[in-house]
Amino acid sequence: MSHSSQIKEHKSTPEKGLHFLIEDEESYNAAIYLHNFYEQLFNGKVGAPVHEKLQNGAKVLEFRYDGGVWVTEVAAEYPNSKFYSVHSIIPNSRDNINNITFIGCNSFTKLPFPDNEFDYVYAKDSLIFMGKNTLRGVLSEIFRILKPGGKSWLNAQNIDYGILENENLENYLYETGKIESISYRIIENRIRRDYAFGEFIFEIFLLYYRIQRHFLAPFMKISFEEFDNLVNNVESELDADDDGMEIRHKRVLVKKSSYTIPSTNEICTALTL
Repeated sequence: MSHSSQIKEHKSTPEKGLHFLIEDEESYNAAIYLHNFYEQLFNGKVGAPVHEKLQNGAKVLEFRYDGGVWVTEVAAEYPNSKFYSVHSIIPNSRDNINNITFIGCNSFTKLPFPDNEFDYVYAKDSLIFMGKNTLRGVLSEIFRILKPGGKSWLNAQNIDYGILENENLENYLYETGKIESISYRIIENRIRRDYAFGEFIFEIFLLYYRIQRHFLAPFMKISFEEFDNLVNNVESELDADDDGMEIRHKRVLVKKSSYTIPSTNEICTALTL
């Protein structure tokens, strides 16, 4: 079966509203606030130096969309570019933006696109709940479908604390044999609750983890009740801490090589022949 035959396309229609995977208004508002927060941190929605290419017309993939907030805003800003958004669940309603295609995909380690298809892949927070083998497979797919010289924003979460599998993200990237360069931008913030914006960020931080409980609890191998108790404990500790909360954001921007370097697996296979 060809890659293209696996696609289930849903073009945007004149229906109004953004519901997507978000269950209620509170969760949707949290997605909007987090999107705006990242936009302020990284000086723009796109998160990569690809503005001129998007203005002239590019092909962009949003990998596992976060409620459709990012792709909807950026597609409206760059009408000459074509945007694709993949997730295991297709959104039920969309804004009337003709340059977005939503695609249902059951396996993120086998994306339904041909090789060298996209100029930019926006993945940001999509990799943080993946185990090692899945993460390696997804990275291999992302760089298969990126054009030579194409770029990808892979993560804006902290990856230095060693909590999640993507602490080894750089090693996994070089294993693909398709990386020309990796650049980082780190932003550190200390947020206190004794002013309005600080209180707002605290609430968004806690809400983000509460709405991700269905992903995080299984990943942490704990029950939902245990997860809720942990979040409540974190909230109590933050309330009692006068020093506030330190947030560390790390953007990882990767450029695909214009030529192909054999991957680690390909080298090992060749040596055994």
